[in-house]
Amino acid sequence: MTTDHAAELFGLADAVALVTGGAGGIPKATAIALAKAGAHVAVVDVADEFTAQTVKEIEALGRRAIGLHADVRRPEDVRQMVEATRSELGPITVAVNGVGSLGAATPKSFLDFTLADWNGPIELNLTSTMLCMQAEALAMIRDGIAGRIVNFGSTSGVTAAPSVSHYGSANAAVIHLTKSVALELAAYDIRVNCVVPGTHNIDRSGRETPTSRRPEHADFMRRAAEATPQKRLGLAEETAGVALFLASNLSSYMTGHAVISDGGITHTTARPPVGALKPAALVGFEPDQ
Repeated sequence: MTTDHAAELFGLADAVALVTGGAGGIPKATAIALAKAGAHVAVVDVADEFTAQTVKEIEALGRRAIGLHADVRRPEDVRQMVEATRSELGPITVAVNGVGSLGAATPKSFLDFTLADWNGPIELNLTSTMLCMQAEALAMIRDGIAGRIVNFGSTSGVTAAPSVSHYGSANAAVIHLTKSVALELAAYDIRVNCVVPGTHNIDRSGRETPTSRRPEHADFMRRAAEATPQKRLGLAEETAGVALFLASNLSSYMTGHAVISDGGITHTTARPPVGALKPAALVGFEPDQ
């Protein structure tokens, strides 16, 4: 396929894309994929060193790129990242909301949740997505752009997720929010869809979190790979392809959908729990026989 034909197929030549969480993992791979498809990219994250690396990789592809520092849980940071993108690159055509993880929370029994445990994943996954979508959509509408918004969820929001039910609940809400907002924004010719990744091996992102160093997390990754029908974990680049599809003309008749990229594990009953922890709240309690 020639370059001209590829540009026509994707419809992203000289488009402006904003990608949050673009310093690493699947969002970084998405930012690179968008650049390869012809887009200029604003890379947003709080990890400035890794953000700068993503920017360099995009510029090496011959596309324009900027790195922006923003905590997308903060409305003012979100507003500023949108305005900076518009000012430096132009009107936003594609917005990819890739921020989301368990964050500072740890897997634990629902019975042991504190309010802080609950609020952390909600703010990092759900609230950040809401704030970003709102600012991005307003900018697209005011600029007269037929835009595409791509959110990221998790299969923990599709299937039961013992010991991470706060994270799973937040991502279930991201999927619902995607569907509902898609109906509202269709009137402005803005499409909204969601990528739902399963467990991925993203060690090549160059970012290591405290969670990834825990022995129980390594055990979960091993069991998840064994349980997946494809017998391996996903790579960031593979699911970035799904995000690129949703951001491109290839999906022009799709809106309000959640597209799962999980190696088929949600079709099985073998998905392992993140943890099987006895509630600390019930230590010393023995039920009546």
